[in-house]
Amino acid sequence: MKNQTTKKLSAIFSGLLTIAFLAFGFVSAQAHDGENHGTCETKECRALLTETKRATAKYHDFQTALDEGFVQLSPCISVPGLGAMGYHYGNFGRIMNPNVEATEPEVLLYMPDEDGAMRLVGLEYVVPAPLVGSAPTLFGQTYEFSPERNTYELHVWAWRNNPSGIFAPFNPKLECPAAN
Repeated sequence: MKNQTTKKLSAIFSGLLTIAFLAFGFVSAQAHDGENHGTCETKECRALLTETKRATAKYHDFQTALDEGFVQLSPCISVPGLGAMGYHYGNFGRIMNPNVEATEPEVLLYMPDEDGAMRLVGLEYVVPAPLVGSAPTLFGQTYEFSPERNTYELHVWAWRNNPSGIFAPFNPKLECPAAN
């Protein structure tokens, strides 16, 4: 009974959050042009990224992400000229936890392959602003503030090369599938 209630609440919360993301503009009005989203150049950053990839490799199995409570938060997000972010799958238990943990991202970024199977391409770290005093840092990067969602966010393209930088919000190599 408790598991069914948890699933129902998760589905309701997921639906409300999806509506909020879409209504308040999941894609920030600012395109982040000219910002340095850099690389993971320090020894500490590379070691943390390696540890993070080891911990998140299990999410290449899309069903594992679903089984661990990740739910779809958005359609495929893209902006012409910038590229795509992909489909966002979030874990609300992690989102509502203000602790920053590299090996436990709050959001997983997926893109379908040519056969429609979901492929893990990146990670997103999300902290609701009211839960922390200032922007957190991870991988030597300060999270970006999203006024539309009142959250701090950091994208990490751990599983797909991004010519705009490993921490850029959009990946110009990716395109969302055409709507049917």
